[in-house]
Amino acid sequence: MNNLIEFFKRAFHIIVLAVLLILSIVMLGKSLSFNENRLARAVQSIVGPIQESGAGMIHRFRLGPENEELVKQNIELMREHENMFIGKEDTVMTEMGKPDSVNRKQVRLYDYTYAHVIYRTVDRAFNYMIVDKGSNDGIARDMAVLSPSGVAGVVTDVAQNFATVRPILHPESRISAVVTPANQNGTVIWEGSDPRVAYLEAIPQHSEINIGDSVFTNGYSNIFPKGLLIGTVKEVQVGNNASFLTIKVKLATKYTDIYTVYLVENLFKDELDTLKANFKDE
Repeated sequence: MNNLIEFFKRAFHIIVLAVLLILSIVMLGKSLSFNENRLARAVQSIVGPIQESGAGMIHRFRLGPENEELVKQNIELMREHENMFIGKEDTVMTEMGKPDSVNRKQVRLYDYTYAHVIYRTVDRAFNYMIVDKGSNDGIARDMAVLSPSGVAGVVTDVAQNFATVRPILHPESRISAVVTPANQNGTVIWEGSDPRVAYLEAIPQHSEINIGDSVFTNGYSNIFPKGLLIGTVKEVQVGNNASFLTIKVKLATKYTDIYTVYLVENLFKDELDTLKANFKDE
């Protein structure tokens, strides 16, 4: 008993310090709990911009060379898709002027490359992206830009090492499209609100369009190959103009999570543009 009393005498100051420390921790915990929301918002306001600016770099380098190799493999697969070619017939004429034989050959119309997105906006009236390749890498204006899940936009300006992309999320974006299975052609536009949704215009009211129908590029422009996914029908309404439907399209590309894009070049674009320039409005 005497030993126990002596122990408490020697350790009195330590015991008091420990008790005070425990009380301080409890009181501090209650204070932090009272202000935890304010503290969390303050921390997020500092860390948030850093996370956003660094997200692309982390995504790009987290898989290293393996990720780059996978992108290249995807390009090789896409290059061999049937919508990358046009068919031509070689005929050998006989003396009577009739075809002796017909051989159909495939001529490459489009080709692919890729780039990384280093800047993007999604919440503005006029949104843009910047990619890390430019004229030195063979990038040119009016090249189609695709995400891994669908159509993303069009190259509008090119510097030596970088290029600007106008996404669907831009009021001047216009993409010729077809909705299937109705096989009706229209134009996909964006109305400046939701980055997940666009609208398909000029679809006649009598068309049988259903929620879940797919919207693809129709190949009528010199930019996008035919059959690239733009999105799916989310909502169908009769518009103010009773002749056409108002069709809301859920975009296939998630612009808030886009880091690698594929750029598509029409190898005959200059030739086709020259011919179209001679068209007359009658």
